[in-house]
Amino acid sequence: MPRTQQERREDTRARLLAATIDCLVEHGYAGTTTQRVQDRAGLSRGALLHHFATKEALLVAAVSHVADAQIEAVRAEAAGGAAGEIELLHHVMSGPLFLAGLELWQAARTEPALRDALLPAERRVGAAVRELLSELFPSSDGRRVEVDGLLALYRGLALTSVLRPDEDRERQVLDLWVERVLRTASIAG
Repeated sequence: MPRTQQERREDTRARLLAATIDCLVEHGYAGTTTQRVQDRAGLSRGALLHHFATKEALLVAAVSHVADAQIEAVRAEAAGGAAGEIELLHHVMSGPLFLAGLELWQAARTEPALRDALLPAERRVGAAVRELLSELFPSSDGRRVEVDGLLALYRGLALTSVLRPDEDRERQVLDLWVERVLRTASIAG
């Protein structure tokens, strides 16, 4: 059965956004050009411009795409429940989507349109992470300061790993944070 116009349109948009994420991870924000995205997606210039008239429009859409995918990952990890707490948190807060998000965060410092798109998207991600923390540590009730601390910690670890990758040290830092912040909050709560 042939695909509908709507299905083809959604597929093209999804390919462009996936290519954008790949380019952000591989080349960084500055190296993510519309030509690279178009080439990576295997689409024509017209297809790219039909969906995203400017690089800014493409990257603003990528913000929501990254946030939605991160939220989906948080929910999938929470539903799976097979991993330990640290592994669960690590899966949610690492990988290509997380790195692409970091690139967009950095660019948002000087790009007002990205910043405007990033704020509500990150609030949605924060709410999903709070929900996950509430499931992992019921007494913490996913308090905002703990979630903000976790997100800041992961962002810092990701930036540090660019120059000094050390998975053992990262694990030690995460274990310490869980023990001192989350477990203490659960006991005190």
